[in-house]
Amino acid sequence: MNRRQFIAGLMLATSPLAITHTVAQPAPPPGAIPAPTYLAMAAKGGMLLEETARDAFAKTQDARVKRFARAEVVEQVNLTDKLTANTPSGLMAGAAAGTPPGGVVGGLVAAPFVVAGAAVGAAGTLLGLGGQPVPMTGDAQKADMIARIQSTAAGPQYDALFVQTQLMGHHEAYAVHSSYAQNGDDPALRRVARGALPLLRLHIAQLTRMQGPQG
Repeated sequence: MNRRQFIAGLMLATSPLAITHTVAQPAPPPGAIPAPTYLAMAAKGGMLLEETARDAFAKTQDARVKRFARAEVVEQVNLTDKLTANTPSGLMAGAAAGTPPGGVVGGLVAAPFVVAGAAVGAAGTLLGLGGQPVPMTGDAQKADMIARIQSTAAGPQYDALFVQTQLMGHHEAYAVHSSYAQNGDDPALRRVARGALPLLRLHIAQLTRMQGPQG
């Protein structure tokens, strides 16, 4: 099963209906984030970051953007491999179902996820760097961002849009992985989430610098 099949299948496996009928899981302790919630959020956010980075690597003429885009693709592939290797067996069985109708992006939009109420604020936020609240974008918004990047011609405007999108996505990703590292219900996935944080912090710093003039 390749990476895209895993992510798309996971979207189906982590929908509320699929969890209810196919994955028998003990109730997490109060305030804990369930593994299906974390995996769905990480997969959807990672798809945004990887797809836009692949597009930027192919199109941009800016050396800094190209270097970052290449590093981002490597980061997302490696992180997905770690998530795949540590996903509980019941969820892996659901992911093995493959790509749903509409392809990967269609799966992102079609498969909703439920976020643990104790971990996420009423406005749909998680706590990110410095304990600041980070609003979570929805599935349709993520699909629109990917489409906008892919439909924008190369040039300074494209590069600025890419950096802006990546910075937003990295702040969301940091909030997701940090929240699960602190409150996740699966020890192996908590270790993966914790291990993702240093590179996310580095990329946030790099993207912030890239928003300024080239030195």
